[in-house]
Amino acid sequence: MGKRSNLIVTIGLAVFVIGAGATFFVVRNGSGGGSKSAAPTGSTVLYATKDIPSGTTGAQAIEQGYVKTRSVSASAKPAGALSDQSALAGKSALGVISSGTVITGSQFTAPKTTLGSVKIPDGKMALALAMQPAPGAAGFVGTGDHIDIFGVLKEGPGSPSAKLIMQNTEVLSAGPAGTVATAAAAASTNPTYLVAVTAPEAERLVYFTSFDALYFSLVSKDAAAVGPTPGSSAADALKQLS
Repeated sequence: MGKRSNLIVTIGLAVFVIGAGATFFVVRNGSGGGSKSAAPTGSTVLYATKDIPSGTTGAQAIEQGYVKTRSVSASAKPAGALSDQSALAGKSALGVISSGTVITGSQFTAPKTTLGSVKIPDGKMALALAMQPAPGAAGFVGTGDHIDIFGVLKEGPGSPSAKLIMQNTEVLSAGPAGTVATAAAAASTNPTYLVAVTAPEAERLVYFTSFDALYFSLVSKDAAAVGPTPGSSAADALKQLS
């Protein structure tokens, strides 16, 4: 009887050990499988934590906390997206980058000018124009805006007169001379506009700033050209428009 009891106890212990081992194996493999399914499948990208001003250097963006990393799905990752802050070294923001935007290589590029923050469109040059507040749209023009330009002829044939001479001109920078700024800085006493123009356009602007006067108006970036205008002189300035 005693031997039989010992046998039963031995069998019970064996069953217990086998069961415990099997349970451990199942739990361990179950946990491993769960970890694999929970592993992140997205891609790491840099994004703007807040609006990044035009001209901000990569070093400034990192130091001031403008950029951080996060994971996004492959479908949400834009082409050219940057994934490491080291990719910003020696580069500057070409324009304002809105908060939450995934940062791409085309938004931060190596400088091509001394300031390193002005991108001059192909086929054009950057011309600086110093303006008085009112003719300069009263400080409402900022970097990246577009303006129409009016020439004011003080003397000579047909003078005095005013005429729209250029339309939808891009402002590369607006602010105190020698700075790249936003509209807030452009409201200074004497704003300076750096505009993108062709060589013939630059000649006309140089003439007017040297011998006559210019007046600017702020327009929508997608505004359609209004076409040729008749201009205005003393003879017709008071005529009623249709």
